[in-house]
Amino acid sequence: MNVEDVMSREPRTVRVGERLDAAARVMWEQDCGFVPVVDGNGALVGVLTDRDLCMASYTQGRALGELPVLAAMARAVRTCRAHDPVTAAMSTMQEIRVHRLPVVDARGSVVGVLAMNDLVRAAAASPAALDPALVLATKATIGAPRRPAARAKGVAVIEADVVVTPQKQANAAAGARAAAKATKSRPAAKAKPKPRKG
Repeated sequence: MNVEDVMSREPRTVRVGERLDAAARVMWEQDCGFVPVVDGNGALVGVLTDRDLCMASYTQGRALGELPVLAAMARAVRTCRAHDPVTAAMSTMQEIRVHRLPVVDARGSVVGVLAMNDLVRAAAASPAALDPALVLATKATIGAPRRPAARAKGVAVIEADVVVTPQKQANAAAGARAAAKATKSRPAAKAKPKPRKG
């Protein structure tokens, strides 16, 4: 399965010269928490999350309409291509611990977004094509707690031993399948009858 089989296509974007309220409007209208930022040629130059908007407004004490997109967007952005295997994109998501990856073409223009929600839906719809245990392992890696001191300083820390390698993915998948099998074979506990009053 490739990224193009799973990704959300033609996402709304904001221009680098706009204000943060434009990004908030896109998030509200599209019911999403992530917006790619593009330059005048439509090439990806950054991304914004709903958390970026909140933190920018809080730390600067200003309304979103007063803040430029440049004040909050992440500039160092990892991407993937539509023809990349989904497993490769999932490895990137684990490595940098993000819930979404912009999908770009050869010119750097945004053609889609691959989100954890897309992966979950794909695994639920077609578990033979995308192992749900691998999706769960990716989610677990992305959501693993970071060091409290680093979080307090606003520094994103990626622990080397937290990144899930293909071998760890295979082990996690095998463990998840074994746990599911054990749960199915275990007899259900019978509920004790409630004593009658009166």
